[in-house]
Amino acid sequence: LKLVLLWFGAWKNSMSCYVPAWVKKDVKRFPRAESKDGVRQEILSPFAAENLKADRNAFCALMTFLKEHDHHQTVLMVQVENEIAMLPSARDYSKPANIAYNSTVPTRLTEYLAQHKDQLSDTLKKYWTGKVIGDWKEIFGGSIYGEEIFTAWGYAVYVHELAKAGKKIYNIPMYVNCALNRPGRKPGEYPAGGPLPHLLDVWKAGAPLIEMLSPDIYFGDFKKWTSAYYRPDNPFFIPEHQYDATAGVKALYAFGEYHALGFSPFSAETKQAQFMPPVLGETFSGDAQKGTLTELPAAYNLIAVTEDYIKQFNGYKSMRGVMLDSLNQCDTVIINGYKIIAKHDYTLGWSPDAKKPNWRLEGAIIINIAQGEFLLIGTGTVLNFKSLKKNTNVGILEIKEISTADGKTVLRYLNGDESHQGRHVRIPDGEWGIQRFKLYEY
Repeated sequence: LKLVLLWFGAWKNSMSCYVPAWVKKDVKRFPRAESKDGVRQEILSPFAAENLKADRNAFCALMTFLKEHDHHQTVLMVQVENEIAMLPSARDYSKPANIAYNSTVPTRLTEYLAQHKDQLSDTLKKYWTGKVIGDWKEIFGGSIYGEEIFTAWGYAVYVHELAKAGKKIYNIPMYVNCALNRPGRKPGEYPAGGPLPHLLDVWKAGAPLIEMLSPDIYFGDFKKWTSAYYRPDNPFFIPEHQYDATAGVKALYAFGEYHALGFSPFSAETKQAQFMPPVLGETFSGDAQKGTLTELPAAYNLIAVTEDYIKQFNGYKSMRGVMLDSLNQCDTVIINGYKIIAKHDYTLGWSPDAKKPNWRLEGAIIINIAQGEFLLIGTGTVLNFKSLKKNTNVGILEIKEISTADGKTVLRYLNGDESHQGRHVRIPDGEWGIQRFKLYEY
């Protein structure tokens, strides 16, 4: 058994609902964040020293307990706070926050931005004036987007102080999760200042002891969000995801394409999957909307069987992920001299569901395990192959289906009918499987 602990200290989903009663009742000692209108919120101010002091003391008590009792390293890592962000304004307007806002921007942030200016998000490039000396309004302007940068810095520095104190006691990895911003909403309309894609570099500058900044994904455009958090300085991890019938395919894609350290659908232990309507063009079939319990266990079973290969090729270009639906029926990946065309199983036209406007989400992991030898791990995916060499064709030498029974590996050779007489490698819609195949050139 391995565990990841979630520290609900000062904040959980922006709010300070988990703090003890003696903190809630002593507003003078533990200041609340205030809206622009001066209304106190059920949110502790990240700019108040007493708030940090109390949170840090409690966090250190937890880390001390782990140090004394976690003899077998059962706890892999700790999440520091939970989806911290500011509502309903882009920034906190309490007295300690206003003092910080009117103070000089720390050189730790401005120097980081100057050193990493080529990689900054469009938001940071737009609202950073390029100045390195001045208060927050002078450096980032007076808009709500500049205010959100201030909020992000405040939260990041706060979390950094917790991590620094905790790691001195028990040095294990720590990460921060993030509630994502819905399209079309402004800071404060969405929870502002968390480690959102456009603020990652603010967080990297403010909280360098945090190993991972990680997205909680509950709505559409999975590829957009995953690509935004996949950076050389940010190991990829999804601590929360909507538990629906798409979770299995998305787990495969996260591990295959972005070499994820983990994928954790929320409430996966429940008996009924959930559904949140897709946005940004993500489409699912009717069955996917209802949700079942079979997809995620099926995907995890495949990952368990192929775990050694996934670990071995993690981080290398020899492993890729594909994710396919009615809007993205085909994807092409280049792996070690081969052009691999991955298509949705419905593109063959053999399934009656191919006539439906919305196709079930399908996908797979593709791993090049040796010269000309590959694994296909997934569901509903068809592969065709081309060589990058001129005047060279690619053929299929052999295909083996891999499964397990009674703890033993079972191989089944697939011949002409299963490969459509050598035209493709295929795992049909509705089946979750592993195929090991070899290619040759002629």
